[in-house]
Amino acid sequence: LTTFERIFLVAGLRVYRILCDHFNQLLDRGWCRSGCYLYKPNMEKTCCPQYTIRLDIHKFVLSRSQKRVLRRMNDFLLYDKKPKSHSKEKSSDSKSNCQATKQLQTSVNDSKSPIIQTEFKKSERSLRGTKKKQIRKERALQRMRDKGIDVDEVYFKFEAGIIVFQQKRIEKEFARRRTLHSYVLDNEATTFKHRLEIRLVSVNSEEFESMLNESFSLFEKYQSIVHHDEDRSLEGFIRFLVKSPLFSSEDETPSGVIIFSKQNIIPPTYALGSYHQQYILDDQLIAVAAIDILPRCLSAKYLFYDPDYDFLNLGTYSALREILFTMELSKYRPDLHYYYMGYYIDSCPKMQYKSQFRPSDLLCDYSFTWVPVEKCVERLRQSGKKFVVFAPDKSPPKQIPVKSVLCSYEWYVFNVGFIYSKKKGVVLPYGSLLRRPNFKETESFMEEYARLIGPLAKEIILYRTP
Repeated sequence: LTTFERIFLVAGLRVYRILCDHFNQLLDRGWCRSGCYLYKPNMEKTCCPQYTIRLDIHKFVLSRSQKRVLRRMNDFLLYDKKPKSHSKEKSSDSKSNCQATKQLQTSVNDSKSPIIQTEFKKSERSLRGTKKKQIRKERALQRMRDKGIDVDEVYFKFEAGIIVFQQKRIEKEFARRRTLHSYVLDNEATTFKHRLEIRLVSVNSEEFESMLNESFSLFEKYQSIVHHDEDRSLEGFIRFLVKSPLFSSEDETPSGVIIFSKQNIIPPTYALGSYHQQYILDDQLIAVAAIDILPRCLSAKYLFYDPDYDFLNLGTYSALREILFTMELSKYRPDLHYYYMGYYIDSCPKMQYKSQFRPSDLLCDYSFTWVPVEKCVERLRQSGKKFVVFAPDKSPPKQIPVKSVLCSYEWYVFNVGFIYSKKKGVVLPYGSLLRRPNFKETESFMEEYARLIGPLAKEIILYRTP
């Protein structure tokens, strides 16, 4: 590690090489990565506190709007169907809801049980126009119990004062629930109007180099149209989204490219590290997601896409595919079952979508514990953009002794996690370096570094120039 920068709003580290496991630990202390630069906001001083947000993919439940995004993509791939407008989409939903209600009522009317028919008519007459629904619901339930009906097999839904009976069998209902996997179509089908291919490409591979110019052209278009950013260069793109200090202690080496088959089935062997997930529609690159695969999570870094395909909601769609990918990875690595979405700022409308991937958690930057986002949002909106401690009942982790922080001094050449030098130099705990001649560093600086890095400060090397 090179210099540790103390800035008024952000603490930063310029990183040469760092183990994937170590970076995973830093994510859990509120750090984030941009190329080879790691940074952490000063939560108490920044105008907009940024909280790390993550999702346990084993608990993930699709929302109605997310299902709509998946159906929209499938309709486009199958039939070249494009949505006309969001307003019509909403009216269509309300229409379908009305149809569903009618179907429920029809199913009651078509019931062969005279007891259910009789009780329904009694309830319809007695409950129409009433406000005390709960009392009448209990009376109706008791009448059915008196007639020998197993009320655990039915439940009541009140619509405009009318009890609607619907058969409920928990096992069957659970089996009917559509999973994220069920929405992914076989991209090899020949009847599709369009073909979507998703590739996982290592940033250190020849395959990535062959598509570098195409990726940068897409990045330029996205930044210009979506963010109105005119300060773009290939060097900046590489520095921001390509260069990575991550490496793994495992034997695997990153595959050049992995093409996802149906439902994201991937080979059981893969390497931890930094990748670009490329979305190729009819042989045209339309979106790229920069991601890190770490021992316990998939970390989403950045997405850029072709604005011409904005109607496909590629931001949400790519996040859902990344969640699905994480589900596949967890089959081979049980500890890898979290999907990290970077920072969440509740006051930023563009970040609101992150909290819709439920059930998500926010990182408490005081105790470094995870708290359900639903419990955090109300406190955030009452805080007036001030830093909020989500778990005040939890104690902060014990700070490591500053003299145990690992430092290096007077080294020149770095190579794959080992340090070589033409000059005389040492890697020692800070307390030992204090006794060496010409070594100078303020204890306040080292205390701040140890506080922000945590126990990892005893394992990674802080490089300080003389």
